[in-house]
Amino acid sequence: MSTNFPNGVSSFGVPVLGGSILTTGNIFFADSGASNAADTPANGSKRQPYATIDYAVGRCTASNGDHIIAMPGHAETGSAAGFLALDVAGITLLGIGRGSDQPTVTATGALADVDIDAANVTIENINFVSGVADNAVTLDVNAQDFTIRNCRFTESSGLNMLVAIQEGTTTTASRMTIENCVANCPDTSNTHFVNLPGTGDGHIIRGNTLVGDWGTMAIGGAGVVTNCLITHNNIYNAATDADACISMAATATGMISWNATAAGHAAQGIIPGDCGCIENYYDTASGDASGILEPAAA
Repeated sequence: MSTNFPNGVSSFGVPVLGGSILTTGNIFFADSGASNAADTPANGSKRQPYATIDYAVGRCTASNGDHIIAMPGHAETGSAAGFLALDVAGITLLGIGRGSDQPTVTATGALADVDIDAANVTIENINFVSGVADNAVTLDVNAQDFTIRNCRFTESSGLNMLVAIQEGTTTTASRMTIENCVANCPDTSNTHFVNLPGTGDGHIIRGNTLVGDWGTMAIGGAGVVTNCLITHNNIYNAATDADACISMAATATGMISWNATAAGHAAQGIIPGDCGCIENYYDTASGDASGILEPAAA
């Protein structure tokens, strides 16, 4: 069904839900904990929600500004590749709730992932959880203008995500924005929080708090990305490998600025490629003094 703001408020013809959503598209609700939740076309309202986000995606209209609201405590799991496919352009997935009430999406298979396969998709306030050892990629981004903000990435003992967010291997994932996310990924098998193997343009990675053990690097990769901005991130990487906080390809371009980094290696927290650098700091994980400029001032 098309919800058409069944629980919204209209102000001067502009629908607003709870003061936080401004859209003329449809709003669908998913709540796995609701006794009357069901993946059927008759559902989708707050009072009669869908059981899964995945079903709600299929009810959305491309480039219509549609929103999917995951209610507090909503839990969605999957063991197969693409178990949650955000493949409708212009949709927003918004979680409601904080702490233990924050909606969760859990990968339970080694190749299970959330696929971003349409342009202009946004995800906010979801806790992505690894429910399996060595989950290969948690979010696989294959379309332009993807935004993720205010989300969490969570591991527990023996259950980990090798790569939390992966850019597509071509320019198909340009203008990816990752902001204000929090990662707790301590497993020593992990390789990247953000892997950049492609040639995307205009990525923005800012304001994230990343604590983990990424043996290759927390942010970066072998792809020659262009015009990127990596700024105001706080990164603690327990890995003892060199260059383990931010490491870009030799000819990658953009700006790396105002990042505070620490890792288990004695030096070289940031390798910028051809990116400009302003006021980044690095210290060893066991350091007891203020960080030093990284890369070092000329």
